[in-house]
Amino acid sequence: MLVCAGAYYLSKWLALPLGIMWGKLTGGHIYSGDFAGVVLLPLVEHLPLAFAGFGAGIAVVWLVESDRWLRWLMFPAALYGCLGLLGYHWGRPPQFLDRVSQAIGALFPACTCVIGGIVAARSTRIRASGN
Repeated sequence: MLVCAGAYYLSKWLALPLGIMWGKLTGGHIYSGDFAGVVLLPLVEHLPLAFAGFGAGIAVVWLVESDRWLRWLMFPAALYGCLGLLGYHWGRPPQFLDRVSQAIGALFPACTCVIGGIVAARSTRIRASGN
């Protein structure tokens, strides 16, 4: 459990400088329309955290010695999903599309964490069977 929580914690620290650099690249871009504002904006905003989540999934699979690596991946993915919903301050009562955008932003890093773990497990399994 500590490895999973530590991977989550360190990935959040890694996401800070990535987010600063990514913000300089994407600053000033205007997202017009419902699809761009509700779906694309949270994906673009949370891309640095998604890269860090991908790395956290890889780290969990490599560091935890278990045959049930998918169960261990669920803990940091749940942290990304649950804690990603926190920290929003609305200037008006949030509407349904606001909540959809919030959920997409929280679930994107969680999904990339699981995908990173699956990629690491497959590459480890292929390397182990090839030797």
